[in-house]
Amino acid sequence: MIWGSNKPAEAVMLTQGRSFRRMDMRNKLSMLVLSLVMGTGMCWAAPPTTDSQATESIQSRLNHTQVYKHGDVQVTYAGGIATLTGTVDNLGSKLDAEQAARKAPGVTQVVNNIQVRALGVDEEQMLRAARHEIVMYYAYGIFDNVNLEANGGTLTVSGQVTLPFKKTDMGRLLERVKGVAELQNNLEVLPVSSFDDRLRLQVARAIYGDPFFIHYADQALPPIHIIVKNGSVTLEGVVASAMDKTKANMAALGAGLSFSVVDNLRVVKS
Repeated sequence: MIWGSNKPAEAVMLTQGRSFRRMDMRNKLSMLVLSLVMGTGMCWAAPPTTDSQATESIQSRLNHTQVYKHGDVQVTYAGGIATLTGTVDNLGSKLDAEQAARKAPGVTQVVNNIQVRALGVDEEQMLRAARHEIVMYYAYGIFDNVNLEANGGTLTVSGQVTLPFKKTDMGRLLERVKGVAELQNNLEVLPVSSFDDRLRLQVARAIYGDPFFIHYADQALPPIHIIVKNGSVTLEGVVASAMDKTKANMAALGAGLSFSVVDNLRVVKS
């Protein structure tokens, strides 16, 4: 007897032998599966073996990003270097093409020689399209202020926003405006402050809660913007008359809490 069992020793040894054989078989199967997975993974990770294969891979990725909808991009590849040429109609598409090429197997460097060219789009048209993108941006409100300037294909955006993600989002939107070849994103992100937040709401109530400004408050994006930084208030935007400008300034001053009020409102008669 072994270990207090009633089985004969021979039966116990036979059972143990079978268990060892099953474990050995399972170990062999596990090693086989692991070898197959590793072998397959190595095949997947292997870079293209020829320049033509690499070029086809890059072109496929470019097609996937739909860059072709915004222009014509060509690619050449040699020794790990992908060179992009051609034209697109906005900066965002040029950057998309470069990013797609960088992700292709075998690419170690990307030379982006793509030109941005939008036929029939002048500076004024570019600015109108850029303003439309900002106004339609879901997070743009009366506590933000955005100014746009165009110089050739360079678009400069300045002003203030209340949160960092707004600056990033707006930059990405403006990169995709037709005709924008270079973007200067000079937006200032205002400091986070609970005091400033209370002051924003108080000034907004003082202005837009006044029945005198009901025709402004009813607009989807009211034109008087309230910029607060470290307790100081600046009014930006447009009003229809000098009287509206004076009334808005008085309302902001009467709201209290602020250290100073700067009135940069412009009178634009409709």
